[in-house]
Amino acid sequence: MKLSRVLNRQHIDFMFKKHWLVQGKRVPIDTGAENVLREKGIPVEDALEFIKEKPGPRERVNIVGPYEPQLPLDETHPDYKTRPCLTLTNKDVLLEGIAQAQVLTKTIIAENKLPNKIEELAEITIPKAVHEGVKKAILSSNVFDCEQEKLPKIKDPVRPAYNFPRILGITDRRRNQIITNKLLQLIERCSDFELTQTRYTLNDVQCKTVFDKDDDLIQFQDVSNILVTSNIPLKHDMNEKDIPFVEIPDLYPVKHTVTLPPEHFYDEKSIYPIQLNVSRKHPHTTWLHFNRTEVNNIYETPVTDSQIYGRALTHAFTVASAYAKELHGEEVQDLPEPIYVNCIQTDGQKYHFGVFELNTLNVDGVEGTKNVWYCKNDVKLYDRSCYFNGMPVLENYNPKIYGYINAFYNC
Repeated sequence: MKLSRVLNRQHIDFMFKKHWLVQGKRVPIDTGAENVLREKGIPVEDALEFIKEKPGPRERVNIVGPYEPQLPLDETHPDYKTRPCLTLTNKDVLLEGIAQAQVLTKTIIAENKLPNKIEELAEITIPKAVHEGVKKAILSSNVFDCEQEKLPKIKDPVRPAYNFPRILGITDRRRNQIITNKLLQLIERCSDFELTQTRYTLNDVQCKTVFDKDDDLIQFQDVSNILVTSNIPLKHDMNEKDIPFVEIPDLYPVKHTVTLPPEHFYDEKSIYPIQLNVSRKHPHTTWLHFNRTEVNNIYETPVTDSQIYGRALTHAFTVASAYAKELHGEEVQDLPEPIYVNCIQTDGQKYHFGVFELNTLNVDGVEGTKNVWYCKNDVKLYDRSCYFNGMPVLENYNPKIYGYINAFYNC
């Protein structure tokens, strides 16, 4: 079509061209500000002259930005130490699993045994409406959420070179966050108002503990995906006479620090996320998420069940020992009274329940005072939750799981 005046009137490009011509011919208006400044003795400098480069050396300008410049990781770094610190983070697992965790933390284990108070509270009848809410939470985390991210590649052991189509869906991190928050919300709604007023709920808080073990300096850096605190310390009445404990094993010829990489840049102070002047500072229950896409072996081998159990034990030890050092100081050894911490580890389907009793931070050898770990592992919340023939399906829901979670919160 021929470009005419009539067409240009309706064309947005014509408007831009005319507007550019008008704005390009604007003349600065003299406001008289320069004369006022000169009368008051304030020097006025031409902007074009100011930006001209002056002869001589340039002055370094410190630009203020949102981030501090990173210091080089060498011997001049303020956190550099000659003595290496063997580090375990929340995304790593121990090679020998639960056995290595026992040796590192000097802990004996009571398998499939939880405090009597928790077992009694877990047997309380839960209303049917609450279980319906738990089922909705499971479907929300596995089916109804709108997140669409690339899931891990599917591998066929028979055909390792075959490339399956990539699947979009809900990531394991997102699933665990949704179901954990919804379950905790249900418990708080069903609990007494006076009890919930004594609790704090914190998300993604970091804990760190640094300790010596047989002439080795070790640090555990961990993250509580949810940390529930209370206004009074957690207490459990345990009758240890009739409990068969799993004693601390001998890892020979493997050393207890295997797969713990050394670090030379660290701070020797332990970290507990809550200050002592806070009223609800005492750790009560810590939730730990097991995301298979994030937690890996250092040798890239699949994570075993024993390593998952050991991860819960070291996590509970980290929270309890960091709190103990905040309470009694960095040099504390045997505690005047035990510190208890409840721990729940989950991948969204399987749940691992544990109660850690911290008695000592002197973890050298296997003799003397020991810590205790009461646990109940591999309890399934459901068998399958997905779409089947276009319908959301939840198979084999286990109501006992909610009973244990409710007992951990109310104990």
